[in-house]
Amino acid sequence: MQKRKMPVLSGGIKIKEIKTMKKRVTATLLGILMAGMTVNVQAAEENSLVVGNMGNSIKAAMVVLASEMGYYEEEGLDVSFENIADLNDGLTAIDLGKIDILPMGIIPTVTFISQGSDFVIYGGTIAEGSQAVVTEENKDTISDMGDFEGKTIACVRPETGHMIAESLIRETGADMETVNFVEMDGFQSVIEAVKKGTADVGFVNSGFGQVAEQQGLVVAFNVGEFAPDAVCCRQTTSKKVIEEKRDALVKFQIANLRAMELAKNDKETTIQKLMDYSGQSEEYVDYCIYADVMKISMDPAKNRIQDFYEVMESNGDIPQDSQWNLDEAVDSTIYEEALNTMMEREPEEALWQELQTQFEENN
Repeated sequence: MQKRKMPVLSGGIKIKEIKTMKKRVTATLLGILMAGMTVNVQAAEENSLVVGNMGNSIKAAMVVLASEMGYYEEEGLDVSFENIADLNDGLTAIDLGKIDILPMGIIPTVTFISQGSDFVIYGGTIAEGSQAVVTEENKDTISDMGDFEGKTIACVRPETGHMIAESLIRETGADMETVNFVEMDGFQSVIEAVKKGTADVGFVNSGFGQVAEQQGLVVAFNVGEFAPDAVCCRQTTSKKVIEEKRDALVKFQIANLRAMELAKNDKETTIQKLMDYSGQSEEYVDYCIYADVMKISMDPAKNRIQDFYEVMESNGDIPQDSQWNLDEAVDSTIYEEALNTMMEREPEEALWQELQTQFEENN
C-alpha cells in the first residue's frame, strides 16, 4: 500500500510544515507578549511607593504638597498613603513590607538602627522645629541653656527638642540633679502645665508654639538658636527597598524638591493645598511652613544625624556599646542624585545652589 504523499506548495514547502511554523510563531508571539507583561508589571512595582502618614498631618508638608500637585505622577511614580498609628507602627510597617517610606520621626529610627535593624535614613523632612514656652512673668528668667537649674520642664517623649536641650544644659555644667523633666501625654498638656505653674517651662513642637501663644504663653526661644539645623523628622526606608526601588526613591525626592520650589515661589497655592489636605487653619499652616521654626529640608544631613545620635548617647537613651554605624544608617546619595537632577533641569535656580552648599556642609 502506497504512502499518501503530503501536499506540496510552490517552492517545495509542505502544508504540514506551514502548520508547524504557525504553531512556533504563535508560541513565540505569546512568549514575547507574556515577557512584555512581566516587564510592565515589574516596572509598575519598581515605581510604586507606599508612604506612611498619621491621619491628615502636614509635618511631612512637602510630601503632601508633592502629592496634591501631582508631581509624583509627573515623575512616573505611583505613590499612595497608608495611615499609621504612630512612629513605631510606621517602622514596623516598613519592616513587614507594608509601606516603603516613613517621612517622619528620628528618635525611634536611630534607636532601632542602633539595635541592629536594617532601616536606612535617606532623606530629610524638617530640621529644628522645637520651642521652649513660658509664662509672660517668666520670659526673662529662661532665655539660655544655663537658666535651667532648679527648674521643672514639661515635655513629651520622644521629642527631639527637650533631648537636645538636656544635652546642652548638661554641657553648661549645670547640676542635673536639680533639673526635673516631667513627661506629659501631649503638647497641649505641656502648655497646660506651664499655664498652671506646675512646670516652669515646656518644650513643644509641630507648630504648637503658635498654639501656646494663642493661650497666653510666650516662646522663650527656638531650640535651633542653640543647635542650628538640628535634625527632626527624617525620611526612612529599608535596605531592601533601596535595593529594589532606588530609582523610585530618587524620583520621589525630585518631586519633593519641586514641592520645595513651589513653597518658595507660590505661598498662596502652598498654603491652600495644605489647608485642603489637613483641614487646619491658614494661620497654623502659615506658621508651620513660613515662620522659620520648622525648617523644611529634604537633605538627610548625615553629619547632623551623627550629632543627634551622640545627644541620645550622652543622655543615656542609647547604650555606648550599640550597633550604630553611620555609613550604614544613612544614605546621602539618593538625595544627592535628585538634587543634581534639579540643578541640570534648572541651572539658574538659586534654590538648588543654596541646597547644594547645605548638602556639602551636612554630609
